[in-house]
Amino acid sequence: MKRFVNAPISNAAKFIFSFLLVLGMSLSSCSNQKSETAELVDLASFEESIGDSKLTMVDFYATWCGPCMQMDPFVKEIKLEKKDLVNVIQVDTDKFTEIAEKYQIDALPTLIFFKEGKIVHREVGGRSKEDLLKLIEQFR
Repeated sequence: MKRFVNAPISNAAKFIFSFLLVLGMSLSSCSNQKSETAELVDLASFEESIGDSKLTMVDFYATWCGPCMQMDPFVKEIKLEKKDLVNVIQVDTDKFTEIAEKYQIDALPTLIFFKEGKIVHREVGGRSKEDLLKLIEQFR
């Protein structure tokens, strides 16, 4: 019987191990992301949240959406850094289907900017932090 304890690991095996490790970390973090949506209970609470005279950016996403998860850190940073300029709400379309249906969300990610409850701009697709900041500046 051969022992493989000290056997060298091929580059392919290292790559596969690294890939699986990163994939596992990504999947485990998906369940923890976007926890801010807990403040939303239903369509009525959402509509109350977007009624502010200050600009409100709503990020419609799903946890299985790759571009949504890429944009997630930018949205969270903006929520913290620019809270004086813009309200940020993240809506998981799988959990809040009534809201997604009302605003006809059929592609993800979708960003809708509201002022006093009215839509002032709508974007579909992933955006960089710089792009998001430009949109906020344009519509605030």
